[in-house]
Amino acid sequence: MNSSNKASLTSLISLLDDEDEHVAVSAMAELLSREPELGEVLAELQEGDDPLARRRAHQLQAAITLRRRRREFSAKLDAPKVDLIDGLIDVHLQWYDNDSRPELVRIWEDFRTEAHRFPQRTLEDISYFMRKSGFSAMAETTLHPEYYCIGPILENGVGAGSILAGLMLELAAPATGLKLVRVMGEFALYDGEGRLLLPGRNFQVCPAPGIEHCDFWDRRMLLRFASTTLFAAAVNSDSFRYVLTIAQALSGTEGDESLDYMPYPYYPADTENEENRPDPAE
Repeated sequence: MNSSNKASLTSLISLLDDEDEHVAVSAMAELLSREPELGEVLAELQEGDDPLARRRAHQLQAAITLRRRRREFSAKLDAPKVDLIDGLIDVHLQWYDNDSRPELVRIWEDFRTEAHRFPQRTLEDISYFMRKSGFSAMAETTLHPEYYCIGPILENGVGAGSILAGLMLELAAPATGLKLVRVMGEFALYDGEGRLLLPGRNFQVCPAPGIEHCDFWDRRMLLRFASTTLFAAAVNSDSFRYVLTIAQALSGTEGDESLDYMPYPYYPADTENEENRPDPAE
């Protein structure tokens, strides 16, 4: 970093304890855009004596953490291999962004440990465990975002059929060779021998209608589906914050450009076309 950049960075950091909230917010926005240059500065401010600078440094660090989380999730969707549980935890944290990743990992590990007390070698084995554990699969919906978040699903035993199918796939012994499929709108596990396990039908095992009716999904597709469903839930509830942050997680972008394709009022301000915008009062 040259001396000019270092001086401007120091100047911005000095504004974190400004009594004028607007000044501090503007400085924080600029500091966010210079994230790679911050180094250990925020950590030092969070341990400092100035309560105002300390609070704003914590806010800035939280914003940076969320941005990194979104970038990492987007990168996972483009990676050659993806860990489904790690990805589902990322999906959960898009909605419940104050939750703890280690706690979610613990919840999953406890669930998996309990599941592995029983054999998970056949569709019948998996069906038995899920029913014994009291799980219920709900229809795919944008009205209940919690159905796509691994924490409430494992704690309450209720989730979307798609996510429960993904969790069952992770529980199954690797030798089973099960595949995640979507058949006539329902998610299921397919055993390669013409049979399905359908979570949406109380974990019933039944004959598959025919391979030509099975749409095979990989783990990456399921993670995108869960995230886009949360995105639609945010739009339905007019939650602009989640519309923006989930769009950024899916697209890997940092700014408002992730909403360029969205209609008013979600697309960013365009002063050149301001006169063509619809009047919200109309």
